[in-house]
Amino acid sequence: MAQITVNIPKSKRKIISTNTISLLEILNRNEIMTYAPCGGKGVCGKCKIEVKGDLSNISNEEKEFLTKDEIKNNIRLACKTYVNSEATVELIENSTENKSKEKIKNYKHYKTNSRIIKKLIVPKLPSLKHSLSVTECILEKNQSREVEIGISVLQKISSSVDYNKELTATFYDNELIDVKNSNSTGNKYGVAIDIGTTTLACYLIDLNTGSQLAVQSLQNPQTGYGADVISRINYCIENKDGLKTLCEAIRNALNSIIHSICKQANIDSNYIYECILVGNTAMNHLFLGLNVKSLSVLPFNPVIKKLVTLNAKELDINQINPNGKVTFLPNIGGFVGSDTIGGMIAADLVKSNDNIVIIDLGTNGEIIVSTSKTKLACSTAAGPAFEGARIKFGMQAFNGAINSVGFDDHDIYYTTINNHKPRGICGSGLIDIISIFIKTGIIDSTGKIIEPKDVPNENLRDRIIKDGRKKEVILAYKNETENNIPISITQKDIREIQLAKSAVKSGINILLKTAGITYRDVDKILLTGAFGNFISKTNAHKIGLFPKIPLEKVFSFGNAAGEGAKMILCDKDLIDSALKQYLYETKHIEISTHPDFQDEFIDGMSFK
Repeated sequence: MAQITVNIPKSKRKIISTNTISLLEILNRNEIMTYAPCGGKGVCGKCKIEVKGDLSNISNEEKEFLTKDEIKNNIRLACKTYVNSEATVELIENSTENKSKEKIKNYKHYKTNSRIIKKLIVPKLPSLKHSLSVTECILEKNQSREVEIGISVLQKISSSVDYNKELTATFYDNELIDVKNSNSTGNKYGVAIDIGTTTLACYLIDLNTGSQLAVQSLQNPQTGYGADVISRINYCIENKDGLKTLCEAIRNALNSIIHSICKQANIDSNYIYECILVGNTAMNHLFLGLNVKSLSVLPFNPVIKKLVTLNAKELDINQINPNGKVTFLPNIGGFVGSDTIGGMIAADLVKSNDNIVIIDLGTNGEIIVSTSKTKLACSTAAGPAFEGARIKFGMQAFNGAINSVGFDDHDIYYTTINNHKPRGICGSGLIDIISIFIKTGIIDSTGKIIEPKDVPNENLRDRIIKDGRKKEVILAYKNETENNIPISITQKDIREIQLAKSAVKSGINILLKTAGITYRDVDKILLTGAFGNFISKTNAHKIGLFPKIPLEKVFSFGNAAGEGAKMILCDKDLIDSALKQYLYETKHIEISTHPDFQDEFIDGMSFK
């Protein structure tokens, strides 16, 4: 086992490791983000890095995914590259911030009914006549017997209380969690965090006023171990320290994003007393450090469904008050987690008698059907394709990702995130592309790329490239792209998108059938999630992603999961109603075992 050195000039890092693990594993262990949707198995070709030095020979997998120009320019796959002695790495995409998500802002005010209560107290010096403890001098006489006080707060009281001087006591319900020798009643904050499979969204709330002070997003560092939850579950099962590694990665990310958002808002993180978390069931288990093996086999039962509240220090969350509370909202089922409950709260389904469909299009997609009689939920494995994981030039929504595509009766045109030269295609761009291909006749109703001579528009014929029986359609020519490599959509890519959209549509149709209604009865469709927020509903409608109801009934609903988390953070009464009205009354449907699934799935593949 030889010692090696990896230099990363951009981040001024020098990493000492061993030659027994790949460059991808080295980067992951040192919290340096590299996009690796397949989790390092060498089957996606996405973890490209520029690396020079004493390296292992190029593997067969790399030869399959890298062009001759890329190999000539020192581009390698991180998961298949090993360092023999020393190497220097230049990350092609080394930012963990998802630039496209910076526009997720909503500075509305929320109803304030927080569990966090602050009281300004002037402790009176006890007398011989009334033998009172120090804590009884701080607390009201009848309250002192009921209030819980942890050892760390007792120690703080014993060493810092000054009689006849102002102090602020902070309570979480009936627990005294902090005391300060000053008037800090104006400083009472909380954070709501949506732990998405791909992206973390963090919201800082003033619990005195209910106002949102700041929002930030961050790429989930677990993406280095796989784009989807199945890849991460498998990583935990196949690696001895896999669960520990992914647990530490997400907790470190939460500390990082909370630190950053406090800096943005210029507040002291010690005044953050509560953190509400939502996420799918796998994200819940990986954050809490729970074994995910039960999620890998039918019936995909979670270790826990109920709400979990722990002290921040128990979870290694060190960027809020040490005695602050971290609450992870409950799960509904195997892959339907608290993010779904957050969305249901945000949509206020309890007060609606409408037939509502909520489609959360993230890496792990969830669907909800709510009627006056029932509430149903399911999950669909659609995200990996829409997030670009199984698409030749697919990528996440970073700078240079083609995010929208149009047709002007002459030729195809596109836009990219932040107007950078094209580097790949993100999910919203993929939806647009398929819609344009249908409109222009580049693909038929089965999704097959037709012969160039049969394309109605002559200007598009040259975009179809044939290699034997294989076809692909050029979207951005070599001279247009950042890496001087043409960006195309292959026949395999189209099939992957068909599979993903069919999974979503099948889930919707099965839930509608189970609820006893048809798409004609649907009053409203709400599109939410990291991906659902940014797609063109017109083009999603065109490719058959959801039932063909009038577009005026389809709405973009923002980050509903995060919105629900904020509402619960600000209003403690919503916890009880969420449990009663959403957790206990929502039926989880496992669509993969539903008797109609195969027929629905096959039917959903068509672009009729």
